[in-house]
Amino acid sequence: MLRWVNFRVAATLVSFGAFLGGCGSFSFYKTADKTVIGNNTGGIVPEAVTSEAEQVAAAQAHCAQYNSQMRITSRPSEAGGRMVFVCEPPGTPPPPGAAAAASDEPPPGVRTKKRQ
Repeated sequence: MLRWVNFRVAATLVSFGAFLGGCGSFSFYKTADKTVIGNNTGGIVPEAVTSEAEQVAAAQAHCAQYNSQMRITSRPSEAGGRMVFVCEPPGTPPPPGAAAAASDEPPPGVRTKKRQ
């Protein structure tokens, strides 16, 4: 009986260890690889590319493979050092609210106090 209990405990520990071993293989670690991860819809420039100008150039080169233009959706300061972007067909207008940053008007849906 004691042998059977030890076997069950050992089997449980081994399966739990295998489960935790898979956790480190996703993206919980920093990588030195500077290749862009993505496809024709967009991608992520890793934190190994430290200069934001280099990250933009890498994203533009990635989208150029698909004859698309690049639009940044998340800057490195917002995404833990990574830059997230989408690849859009040339001539695609910016999404609602994106162009409002250049003007004094707030994006649609944002309430402001009336000026007097």
